[in-house]
Amino acid sequence: MRKITKGLQTIEECTIGALLLFLAVVTFCETLLRYTVSLTFMWFNEFANYTLIFMTFLGASLGVKYGTHFSMEAFTESLSGRWGHLLKTSAYLFSSLICTIFVVYGTHHVIQIKNFGVKSSALQIPMYIPYLCIPFFSATMGLRFFILSLSHLRFFLKREEYKKITNIN
Repeated sequence: MRKITKGLQTIEECTIGALLLFLAVVTFCETLLRYTVSLTFMWFNEFANYTLIFMTFLGASLGVKYGTHFSMEAFTESLSGRWGHLLKTSAYLFSSLICTIFVVYGTHHVIQIKNFGVKSSALQIPMYIPYLCIPFFSATMGLRFFILSLSHLRFFLKREEYKKITNIN
């Protein structure tokens, strides 16, 4: 199981890195062509927007994994003993619930767009395809928040002192 998790993590990180590099190179070429020979690609803006949306949700999911999202730790760290774990458990469960709401409404939205048969203006791809990343990566984010809440609950039940968990293995 750990090998599968490590493999998925590598795929996520390589995907976001490759997309960022690809987007930077294509943006440079687009800008260079626009200002030197007045040539633009009609599809580029759409492609860049959809790629940025994909990278945003993938990056948010990875941010949960590595604990890089901003958080207010002053109150949690001021609690004595293990009570910080209980507060973190409830906060991560709440975050997981919010992500679940994103999954439900995002899936509903994707189904509606698919049923309408809407296509993008420049790329002419079905519009539900770019929106698929929202419920998918919201689900991975919610799962990671849930795993973090279980970790803090386990520490609370073991009566361990509060310590910040920054990485999900």
